[in-house]
Amino acid sequence: MSPSRPQNPIDAANSKVLIPQAAAFAEKAHDGQMRKGPGEVPYFTHPCAVAQLVAKYSSNPELVIAAYLHDTIEDCHVSYKEIADRFGTQVADHVQALTNDEGLLEKEGKVPYMRKKLLGLPSDTLLVKLCDTLHNTSQSTSLHQVNNYLQIISVLDSRSDLSAIHRELISSIRSTAAARDAAGLLLSPSPPSASVDTESSLPSSNPPVS
Repeated sequence: MSPSRPQNPIDAANSKVLIPQAAAFAEKAHDGQMRKGPGEVPYFTHPCAVAQLVAKYSSNPELVIAAYLHDTIEDCHVSYKEIADRFGTQVADHVQALTNDEGLLEKEGKVPYMRKKLLGLPSDTLLVKLCDTLHNTSQSTSLHQVNNYLQIISVLDSRSDLSAIHRELISSIRSTAAARDAAGLLLSPSPPSASVDTESSLPSSNPPVS
């Protein structure tokens, strides 16, 4: 029997029940999955960290729940309906909006696809995505990957509806990337002997918007 669908929006009393339920749901959904990179790090550590960041920047429990669940449709074969039935349609809408269309991503390329996606995200869902990007940036050891994050978020300079919190998160992503680069924590793949390494450092200014 499916759990009864919570009333929307989620109130403070319901959030005390639903946020731990979302964490448990995500942990089970991601069971056995590991983060890319060195070491054996369970994947659930990522949505947990993103949810903690969202809770720091927003008091909206639906966004915290969506943060826990943000990769479950994309990576765990969880359906929109399952999330809506357990946590409400607004949470499910956030998670669906954060889910990549793998066909379009492959066709367009990751950076162009993600730049377009960020421009189209609702402002509240965008907060979750920026927390996701901030955590990924703070954990990455790949200069190429971090440069991609910076190219992707640069498109947000053209959005007129960004709040002070959005801008703070964007600034944190950029400063985190710069700090990791300065500390020598970002590695470039070895270039072919006849070519020039074009990723030897982070860009000194924001990449141009194409």
